[in-house]
Amino acid sequence: MAVFYRLRWSDCPPFGPDNAWSALWGGTRSDDGSRTECLTCDGTGQLDGRPCPDRDCDEGWIDCVAGYSCCASAEELIAYFNSRGEPAADDTVVVFEGRQMGTGFDGEPTAVPERIVETLAWADFVSRSK
Repeated sequence: MAVFYRLRWSDCPPFGPDNAWSALWGGTRSDDGSRTECLTCDGTGQLDGRPCPDRDCDEGWIDCVAGYSCCASAEELIAYFNSRGEPAADDTVVVFEGRQMGTGFDGEPTAVPERIVETLAWADFVSRSK
């Protein structure tokens, strides 16, 4: 097992192995969370009257990657969000032990949690990591 760092948005499903999926950034998820609408065709499966050109698109949906998108260090998580924008005040960081499942859409590790080490507010996490 390794330690991983993940930002958890306030509107996410409960954190745990059953919900550990990595989706496309900004995509709408299926009811079970295992798929996300294709951003290329807006979930229609078609673009300009032809099948969607995205090779991963299956009639408007793309399979999520098993495991939560996460980082292997606090510094990596902070750097990732420095390029994406500051998380909201009610977003939290979950530090957890888990097993890596693969690689996410942005090249980040994906992991399934086995034990939560700690959960803290983004601002507290950043100030503690300096």
